[in-house]
Amino acid sequence: MSLVEHWLREAEHHWQLPFEPLEIRFDLRGRSAGQYRSHPKPCIRFNADMAAAQFEAYCRQTPGHEVAHHVVFRLYPGVRVRPHGPEWQAVMRSFGLDPRRCHDFDMDSIPQRRQRRFRYRCGCREHELSATRHNRVLRGAATYHCRQCARPLQPIE
Repeated sequence: MSLVEHWLREAEHHWQLPFEPLEIRFDLRGRSAGQYRSHPKPCIRFNADMAAAQFEAYCRQTPGHEVAHHVVFRLYPGVRVRPHGPEWQAVMRSFGLDPRRCHDFDMDSIPQRRQRRFRYRCGCREHELSATRHNRVLRGAATYHCRQCARPLQPIE
């Protein structure tokens, strides 16, 4: 939590803007080290299992990475920017951090959630959709198309 405050103070100093405290939670699971959410209230979620397993490396990389997302959100209000695009990379560099999108933590001791995959077919090949996308198809909330032949994907029974 003190590292999040540190990076917020760095951002205030660099951009001469106030950055309000963020809600911080340690409830993230799986392969993600951290997550920034801007809505409905700015919040950073951390993966406590990953932090505990590799504390120093985690602290060097993850809090600044997530605060950089918040800084970009504040610097470009209402503008749609890529999560790890040039704006975010510039903030990371201003923090003196490597603007890498992914972590390289050892995942062997980290509990991971695996989504079930479902087989689909288009006009040219088979595809695998995650359980989330499969459920959207079943509800009629989404249709997915092949990037090569542009045909809609159909479930294989």
